[in-house]
Amino acid sequence: MSGHHQKRSDILGGVFIAWMLNAKEYPYFPGQETTLIGSSDDLLKSMEEAGVDGALIVQPINYMFDHSYVTSVLQKHPDKFLGCFLADPSDGGNGIAKLEHLVTKEGYKAMRFNPYLWPPNEKMNNEIGRKLFAKAGELGIAVGFMCFKVQIEPYMIFFFQEKCVE
Repeated sequence: MSGHHQKRSDILGGVFIAWMLNAKEYPYFPGQETTLIGSSDDLLKSMEEAGVDGALIVQPINYMFDHSYVTSVLQKHPDKFLGCFLADPSDGGNGIAKLEHLVTKEGYKAMRFNPYLWPPNEKMNNEIGRKLFAKAGELGIAVGFMCFKVQIEPYMIFFFQEKCVE
């Protein structure tokens, strides 16, 4: 690719997980406190230094399903960041309402399936997982899968194949 120079506006950063140490304004979920520093201002400075024009901010586990910090960053810098929220697989179907709100009212563009958030002995392709996945498709947002808990199991591959064909 000699002779090809990438314009600065062609660069889009990868994934960034942001959190604030302002526990009064953005309290951590109990047991998820952190001492690491990583604010949106730090990210913006690093992006400027690296010539990166935009990034995807993934909802940090430190806040669980309280998306107020990431939402505030997205509202403050809509030209710099896209948001990815956590899929809420809790019983009662509230996750679907949260999904619809975060996409249609707050402007999130992606959802993350995190197997650590699913009830014990439940798989991500359970009934609520399928409903969340279907609603994401209906709304036209991307779905990411955090696969740190286990290796990708055969049931997951069949689930992806089945949903990609639908």
